[in-house]
Amino acid sequence: MPKRPLPLFLGLAAFGLSLGLAWAAAEVPAVVAERQATMKGFANKVKLIKSFADGEDNGADALQAARDILATASHLPELFPAGTSLADLPGVKTHAKPEIWADNERFRATAVRLATQAQALAAAIERGDRPGTATELGAIGRVGCGACHEAFRAPLE
Repeated sequence: MPKRPLPLFLGLAAFGLSLGLAWAAAEVPAVVAERQATMKGFANKVKLIKSFADGEDNGADALQAARDILATASHLPELFPAGTSLADLPGVKTHAKPEIWADNERFRATAVRLATQAQALAAAIERGDRPGTATELGAIGRVGCGACHEAFRAPLE
């Protein structure tokens, strides 16, 4: 029996694996860019909601912003696939600490708390409760965004 098929098969498998790794490596900057855009979007939504709490007549936009935060919070962990921390990507600008994956259960629980707070925030906006909106927005800052950033984000430079 000829021995050529096995080396040929192994060579093709290695080539396929290298293509897969190259594709995955090309995706990493896109994942990091998507999560950074998501975080900037959160910041813009928070500003919009804060303006409602401060008296601006933008309740519909504020409610949509709160609902967007809620929808995104449940998918937030997907923006942090393994291998995308600042330790993994020294050449890519990211602030994701390796603790995200070392303590992934806590990381995911923080995203759940953010979603829960976003529901309460949306309810306050829906009621037209500006002081309640301010209170719920502060809670999001503490138990959602702030808790995650404190534990899982390296300081911004």
